[in-house]
Amino acid sequence: MACGWDYELRNGRVDCVLHRRVEADGKCWELEMCAPLAGNVLPEERMTPRERELCREDMSHDFLTGVYNRRYLETVFAQKLEQCAAQGRKAAVALVSIDNGQKLRDTYGQPVMDQLHCFVGNQWKKSFDTPAARVVCRLTGSIFAVGCLDADGKQLAEEMQNLYQQMPRECITTTGMMRRVPFTLSCGAAGLEDVSAKNWQALYELCDARLGRHRTPAAIRCVQNKTSV
Repeated sequence: MACGWDYELRNGRVDCVLHRRVEADGKCWELEMCAPLAGNVLPEERMTPRERELCREDMSHDFLTGVYNRRYLETVFAQKLEQCAAQGRKAAVALVSIDNGQKLRDTYGQPVMDQLHCFVGNQWKKSFDTPAARVVCRLTGSIFAVGCLDADGKQLAEEMQNLYQQMPRECITTTGMMRRVPFTLSCGAAGLEDVSAKNWQALYELCDARLGRHRTPAAIRCVQNKTSV
């Protein structure tokens, strides 16, 4: 099933239109649903400059954790990364995973897991919070990405390992009864020097492969090239 929505101007009226395609039993149905909006201009045109700025900020951040989201990483940061490559500068990316995420969710429940995601995201945000230069993003579920311009993969891996050594190993959650939730992280890092295609997608695929090979339930393992540190 695929769907999407858009604003359309029809007979002087702005409608919010939902397009949905449903495939079943070898057949395909195209559905369209619409609802009128107040006024005859698009919502963006009714916003003040400050409201547009706040809307763009909301669209770039993960609603749960407050860190940047995948959209920001794959548009704004990816563009900066490719500019670095074109200028011969360094850049690196790391993927960070909360170990045994499904087991933690089964043990403590989704509300506690949500608090853990917020805790982990904000621990990294303390050191990676310079827009379009040093950022932390939540990609999906328990996977975060850290992007850093003007650093290679080894430098980023070493910095993250040092930060992790100073990071609390428990998250105190306040959902229901207060409890301490222990956690560990794994990390796969790579720099532009490690890939032939100098772009975000190539770095992501290499980091993902390294993260999968070196995920550990005991401690963070930042992998750069073939060395775990």
